[in-house]
Amino acid sequence: MPMTSPSPSRTGALLAIAGACLWGTTGTSQALLVGTHSPVAVGSLRALVAAAVLLLVAVVRGRGPAGLTHAAGSGRWLWLLVAGIGVAVYQLTFFAAVAATGVGVGTLVMLASAPAVAGLAGWAMDGDRPSRIWAISTLIGLAGAALLVLGAGGETRIAWSGILLAVAAGAAFALYSIAGRRLAAPEVDGLSLTACIFVVAAALLAVPLASQDLGFATEPRSMLVLAWLGVMATAVAYLLYQSAMRHITAATAATLALAEPMVANLLAIGVLHEPFTWMMGCGVALVLAGLALLARA
Repeated sequence: MPMTSPSPSRTGALLAIAGACLWGTTGTSQALLVGTHSPVAVGSLRALVAAAVLLLVAVVRGRGPAGLTHAAGSGRWLWLLVAGIGVAVYQLTFFAAVAATGVGVGTLVMLASAPAVAGLAGWAMDGDRPSRIWAISTLIGLAGAALLVLGAGGETRIAWSGILLAVAAGAAFALYSIAGRRLAAPEVDGLSLTACIFVVAAALLAVPLASQDLGFATEPRSMLVLAWLGVMATAVAYLLYQSAMRHITAATAATLALAEPMVANLLAIGVLHEPFTWMMGCGVALVLAGLALLARA
């Protein structure tokens, strides 16, 4: 029997999941950093590394100034600015939320906010009405993410400032997803587009980075970890996610990003030797079920 190629929506789903899996390595990677470091410093440095790598690869591949100019042309500059702001604000608000209200609560609120905001905003702006399958898949995935986060234990506390920051982080990620969807035109080079987005984000994050202690970044192991965070967990991950939005809606992409906490927890178990609980096992099963349902829709 002849082999059939996957549909565009299936391809987009797989690209989004692959990007989310790379994002899932962030927590374990940060735990391997040496010395004292702040979330703001790590988030800003990974964005700067990603911007430099994406620009370099764009030039080497011959896209260079022409490709970057084309990516920012034809009225796309405004959505590029919005996407870059979304990436930068997410880096700052999510880690601040975790510091204020704990990893569990902050992560859950952010994960719940991003698909909801992306779905409602996509419906209002583009007429992409969320489907019943999307709603069911999102609820299943969020239930799984909740079990993963709660099953992992750790500090749990309620702080309204942290919750508001987590909602802002989810909204910022949704904002990036919506802008990325608007920018994902077939005639625009995805590499140049993602590079432009990160130039904006890096420029914004350079301001808070200037006040941070960066001594930890001079340690050899920290350099390797930051290289992974900047290249694979940021540049490649966002490039995959941006490419996915040529084929799927922003709401679908935001829901598929729920693969991130699953990978993060599995890596923490395998690399950092954290305990595996029955709640986490159920959470993995539910996240996989939600992703599979949405990817096959």
